[in-house]
Amino acid sequence: MCELIIENQVDIIAMAECDNLDVQALINHLYVQGYSMKLIEICPENDDIKVLAKISIRITPKEENKRFSTYQIRQNGELILLSVLHLDSGLFKEESARNIRAERISKQIEKIETEVYRDGERKGIVVGDFNLQPYSDGIANVFSFNATMSAFKAKKICRKVENEKYWFYFNPMWKLMGDNTLVQGSYYNNEDGQDKSLFWYAYDAVLIRPYFIDRFNWDNFRYISQTKKHTLLNKESINKKDYSDHLPVLFEIN
Repeated sequence: MCELIIENQVDIIAMAECDNLDVQALINHLYVQGYSMKLIEICPENDDIKVLAKISIRITPKEENKRFSTYQIRQNGELILLSVLHLDSGLFKEESARNIRAERISKQIEKIETEVYRDGERKGIVVGDFNLQPYSDGIANVFSFNATMSAFKAKKICRKVENEKYWFYFNPMWKLMGDNTLVQGSYYNNEDGQDKSLFWYAYDAVLIRPYFIDRFNWDNFRYISQTKKHTLLNKESINKKDYSDHLPVLFEIN
């Protein structure tokens, strides 16, 4: 973990399923190597979602829910909302149920945005383990996150459906799914029992409001599958035994 953070010069790292992670030990190891980070904590009892940030980053907790946490980042006079989520796994909920829960959470995050930005342009970023594909209703449906692959459409800020206005997110994950590389997602299932021959799943994602589209650094956007000393892969799949069953997603906004 330390190697991954330092090599990629990470400013903010968002993690899920952290109940077995010694966060303070991680911070101490980073500090010894000259990399100072702090834990941005809302509720100490919540072991699922943890966010670390460089000491220099002005970030404070805003609100916490069972499935997501929202943080305020103040940078160069801007107020940015970062929401980190971890939605239900397909091991426990069918996709229709996961879509419904994603819709509920999208509305809760949108409510927070409305309180912060009112009628102004929204500067929100949502990252985490959605446990849904980019084309799933929970992500792409207008009544949920309304996240489109089209930067052109997203730049229109919103769309109207039945005379109601719905704000766009832009979803850049489609690019990583289409790259001609071994890794096509953040989760791999070689024993896929469904009829669709997918195998790679883009469950871990970043969604950005249109405000950030032109500032998104495509050259520094990828799934991290290795460091200088270690590979997170086992042949063509993910090394779940020694590391995590999900690959990290790296992104940068200028």
